[in-house]
Amino acid sequence: MGDKVIAEQLVDTHTVDGHTLEVHRLTWRDAPGLSYDVVDRATSELLTVDESFDNAPTLDQLHKLLESQKSGNTSPR
Repeated sequence: MGDKVIAEQLVDTHTVDGHTLEVHRLTWRDAPGLSYDVVDRATSELLTVDESFDNAPTLDQLHKLLESQKSGNTSPR
């Protein structure tokens, strides 16, 4: 995306396998689109380290993201 995040907004929370996950919408400077990051509320760990979502993630995508995080896989998609 762009080179710098100019706005970040919490847009949703979901409970997945006992973890409360926050979905944050990011707006980038010099980039036309948005991206979405996922954060584990309890640990403040960013779960979308390698790549953000282009659209708000579905529950199925959040389950897969959490599963790949548990298995040590850094590329959930």
